[in-house]
Amino acid sequence: MYGIISPRDWGLAPADVQSLGAWLHLGVVGDEWEERGRKATYEWLLRNWREEMGAFAGHCRIAEGCFEQPQLTNLIAPWQCMAAYDRYGDSDLLQKAVRAADWLHAHMVETHPMSVVVGAVRDSWCPDEVWTKFTAEYVVLNLGLYVRTRNEEFMRRAVQSVRFLMQAELHDHAPKFNLKEQRWSPRGWQSFGRIIEAYLYLYEVTDNNRWLGRALAWGEYGISLQAPDSSFYLINHEYYNTDLAADELRAFVYLYEQTGLPQFLWAAQRFADWHLQTQRDDGAWLLTVDRFGNPVSEYVGPGDIPNIAVALLRVHKATGEPRYLAGALKAMRYAVSQQVVPGSSHPYADNEHALWGYWSWDPYYDYTMSGDQVTHFARGLWFTIDYLASLPAEQQAALAKTMGEEFGLAVTSERSG
Repeated sequence: MYGIISPRDWGLAPADVQSLGAWLHLGVVGDEWEERGRKATYEWLLRNWREEMGAFAGHCRIAEGCFEQPQLTNLIAPWQCMAAYDRYGDSDLLQKAVRAADWLHAHMVETHPMSVVVGAVRDSWCPDEVWTKFTAEYVVLNLGLYVRTRNEEFMRRAVQSVRFLMQAELHDHAPKFNLKEQRWSPRGWQSFGRIIEAYLYLYEVTDNNRWLGRALAWGEYGISLQAPDSSFYLINHEYYNTDLAADELRAFVYLYEQTGLPQFLWAAQRFADWHLQTQRDDGAWLLTVDRFGNPVSEYVGPGDIPNIAVALLRVHKATGEPRYLAGALKAMRYAVSQQVVPGSSHPYADNEHALWGYWSWDPYYDYTMSGDQVTHFARGLWFTIDYLASLPAEQQAALAKTMGEEFGLAVTSERSG
């Protein structure tokens, strides 16, 4: 099962939090993590909903007490609505996801019949550019809605946007197209992992081998980009970025699971091990690193960290190697520390716009929060506890012991700060 929106897409049932006792000494407090995800949805994300527009606001500037107008946050925030709908059965959340997708289609997607890139999604900051990264996320969004509503319009939109990804492949896997100049660009954010996920999800939903073939072709291309140090430098072929990591890990594992071809698992493990080697003691990774291993800055993108954790869970599932689970749990420990909860030491902890939200940057930089960051966080919580709860009780006990003794993950306080 190759979806990325919700634990349900992996065939996981919502965790019985009472069954997670083996993980308490590692700081995984099932009922608390469940509540954090719920509060991030109902108390924070829904405060960003703009009923009159049928969309989520853009970045929330906590220090200024203001919200940006809706933008590409509406690519990702509906995933949180769908994941919560799967969990709580709240049809209002599903309806908001539908309306956000409709807003996105009307405002951010190239739809003119004469366009050579129909279905492509524009960049908010450079509206003359359409990106494969955003378009692949849009395909996933529409397929997620189709699976949950069976509305054929969402399938139509997904297939229309996939055609843009096919055009990108024919133009040397170009990551973006300039509408004004009518020109493909070889430079940009090469998010081949998202494209593979989109194709595999479409293959799963339609059972059409054509889409599996395209996923495999992108997978072979992705392998060709892996650097000698096992990382991927996907911004302009020069820089690693945590935003271009989780999907690449998942994509390779998914391809291995579907085909049994060992080169895909090998690529995933190499990249996963690179992450374990570069993971900070607090569980995070630096946002951007150049091809020579030099940090570009000391910032972390907190939303990327739980997304990478989810990918490491899937690597653990495919390999059974405890080190990947340890890396995922360390990452989630960091992620939990970045949510603003009552009484926390974060700035603006008493601000209603910040409470239960999740920071965009660490250090705080401009004190912003956004729906896409909190979506990765909430989904990270749910994927983690549901995955752990899905393991047999005996395996949970053994793994939890290993995490504490061999990987030093035991904590003195069970409740998160």
